[in-house]
Amino acid sequence: MKFQLSIIRDMIYEAVAHGVKLDELCRRTGVTAADLNDTDRLVDWEFAPHLWDDIVELTGDELIGLQMGRRMRPTAYGMIGFLLQTCKDVREVLHSISQYNETFSSIYTYTLELQPDRAVLYMEPDALWAAKYPTSARQASDIGKSSAVYILRTLTGKKLTPVHAFFSHRRMHADGYRKVLECELTFNAPRDGLVFRRSDMDLAVLGHDVSLFALFENLLREKQKQLSADKSFSEIIRTSILSSFKGQIPPIDIIAAHLKMHTRTFQRRLSAEKMSYRSVCNNLRRELALAIIAQSDKSISEIAELLGYADHTSFRRAFKNWTKSLPKTARVKDAVRT
Repeated sequence: MKFQLSIIRDMIYEAVAHGVKLDELCRRTGVTAADLNDTDRLVDWEFAPHLWDDIVELTGDELIGLQMGRRMRPTAYGMIGFLLQTCKDVREVLHSISQYNETFSSIYTYTLELQPDRAVLYMEPDALWAAKYPTSARQASDIGKSSAVYILRTLTGKKLTPVHAFFSHRRMHADGYRKVLECELTFNAPRDGLVFRRSDMDLAVLGHDVSLFALFENLLREKQKQLSADKSFSEIIRTSILSSFKGQIPPIDIIAAHLKMHTRTFQRRLSAEKMSYRSVCNNLRRELALAIIAQSDKSISEIAELLGYADHTSFRRAFKNWTKSLPKTARVKDAVRT
């Protein structure tokens, strides 16, 4: 899983605009001047993993991501930002974000769902990332929502406002969210996203340019093709489980169908990498279990159910095989370390 360095650059520069010292933030996170200048590079999902924690601590603002999104430029997302500025209308903007999502981030997924009277833009963090780095995932969700609203306003020249915002996290700072997003809020929702009026999808983009749109789209298609070619099949499966199935392990026929192939073909491609679906799932379950144990207050039974175990006894047995200790013991050790 990867994301584009331009996202880190803009986060850091926005933090500086909010009073954070550049040298101190870079020292804490290990980000260098060379990193800030190499913004087209895709980096591993755990690059500077505690950047958001540091920004929240240094600004003292738990809604800093929401505030940053109000100043976000389309070009923060790299080449796709140039494409968005040449789209025909809002529908094409949101469709392009969903279609070329992986060219700037594979740890955060955008999905556009058009309904008769409304349009829903789901924006959801990868399940492992959310479990391991909850502050980062929540801040990314906040910046995703506010930047979507303000970028659409910039592109259209209209005060486009969502009608509803959904948050998967617990209720917090409702007045702050309402002030920025200006819409109805729902917390503890099953998914994160924004709801727009269907009629807003027809709003024209001021910089619409057919020839430039075709140019940028061709470049993005090539980039997407290259990214897919660089991935192993087991990595594709892992990413699909984390993004499309929210970390819950689907039966092999379901994941094969999701990837548009027969089960036999699916198994054959894994065998070519000397892997099996069971081994991919076991490795992923282990990572998720360790992250959830360390970062959440879910009960052992809830974690077992979330990861698809028949009961908490089966989960405890698997956990002990992985770590040589029981889940409760591991949680106590994590609490002591922090």
